[in-house]
Amino acid sequence: MMGFRQSFRFRIIALTILVSGTVLLAFGLASRYALYLIKIDTVDQNLATRPLPGFPDPRDTENWKRMFEAVDQVSNKLYEGDIYLIVYGAEKEEYFRSEYWPGRLTLDSFPEVEGELRGMRVSESDFNPERWLDSRRRRGKDQFGPGPGPRFEGNPPDEIRRGGGERGRFQVPEPILFTRSSRDGPIRFGVFQFPGFNVTLGVELGGVAKEMEHARNAFIFSLPLALAVLAFGAWLIASRAIKPIRKLTDTAGGMSAAKLDERIEQGDEDREFSELIQVFNGMLERLERSFHQATRFSADAAHELKTPLTILQGHLELALQEAPDDSDQQRRLGMLLDETQRLRGITRRLLLLAQADAGQLSVKGKPIRLAGLVQEMMEDYEMQSPGIRFSTTIDDDASAVADRSFLTQILQNLLSNASKYNDDESPWIDVICESLENEIRIDISNGGAGIPESNQDCLFNRFTRVDSTRNREVDGFGLGLNLSREFARAMQGELALLESSSDRTCFRLTLPLGGER
Repeated sequence: MMGFRQSFRFRIIALTILVSGTVLLAFGLASRYALYLIKIDTVDQNLATRPLPGFPDPRDTENWKRMFEAVDQVSNKLYEGDIYLIVYGAEKEEYFRSEYWPGRLTLDSFPEVEGELRGMRVSESDFNPERWLDSRRRRGKDQFGPGPGPRFEGNPPDEIRRGGGERGRFQVPEPILFTRSSRDGPIRFGVFQFPGFNVTLGVELGGVAKEMEHARNAFIFSLPLALAVLAFGAWLIASRAIKPIRKLTDTAGGMSAAKLDERIEQGDEDREFSELIQVFNGMLERLERSFHQATRFSADAAHELKTPLTILQGHLELALQEAPDDSDQQRRLGMLLDETQRLRGITRRLLLLAQADAGQLSVKGKPIRLAGLVQEMMEDYEMQSPGIRFSTTIDDDASAVADRSFLTQILQNLLSNASKYNDDESPWIDVICESLENEIRIDISNGGAGIPESNQDCLFNRFTRVDSTRNREVDGFGLGLNLSREFARAMQGELALLESSSDRTCFRLTLPLGGER
């Protein structure tokens, strides 16, 4: 579900498969039902075309038996399934029933008999199943037409007479068609109603069921292939549709202060995406102009403040020297001098940050052996903070490509923070410097309460001092970590908070591996 919500391409493919699959499934079900109706209609037509050579007297069991045997021999050509025959009267009495009639199938639900039974006499010349079958085989017919009808004693009834003359034939009525279920499967019946008796012909729908099963299996096999083709087509369409979005993403992802002048090239995109690219390029132009104005203002302001602050500091130092010792004037001048020095420090850092924003930090990267530099700085802090327990683990061969001035400022800032915000009862600082396959890692850890999780995301923001204890009583401007990260990134490295728990805080500095060993 997360991938469905986040990926436009996946959503297009999923929706295409869903809609197309639904349409194909509905089409398949409708086609299967239509095919079933066509098959049943074919069976009904064969049933309606009297597949019997004639109708003997319903009580003439022997002739009905001979007739059914003749028909049963060729029934598979027509029906592709077993055929059943039953002749019954008005009281549902059975005159004839084929040998394999389904045992559980009763006549209760079959149509009632209409009219009264008339006496009929059928001669051998009028009805001969073997002769009829031979004639059908000679003609090679698969469809069974009406055969010779029986002869009546006297004139046939008007309701079943067709044509004039003393010797009429049955006018075969339209059968009543319906389906019944049996143990062996569904059976399609056609009931021919004659005065006084009904002739019921049934055929198993096994052949129809097999054809429907083959059609179903073919559909089930082809549906995944069709959906796969549709998914591939949807993937191609979605890929083409999001191509301009990829341009926007790549441009936005590679944007930095040094690349604000980049623009997205317009090609043959659709009108909607062309308008979006124009809007995005206009936004980049406004952003570039505003950024340069802000950067120039910060750099100019910091640069212009340096001179008056330097003059102010010089006058305060001179006035402090001339003020009486231990006087209120001397204390006030000392406070003013401290604040002036803070302003100079902020101004210097703001100037560096303005240069970093503009991508104008001058980095002099060269291989530096870290063992001596880290050890020297640790010794200085051990002298400044004798109450803190220091421990170091340094790879003697570790060498990084870095600017020595920037690297020194980063380490000074991290060690200064570790000293200021340490455990009050048993403070400690641990420094680990190790050389990996393609980078140098320097981990600086200290004790203390740690940084609240809610404040860790904004830890590297400018002028941010997240802990309430980190106030003006502790020296700092809230710019050190931000500036240290800018220095690290300018050297193709990174500075990050690795861990901050209730008793331990660790920062990690990574730098490119140096060539000097």
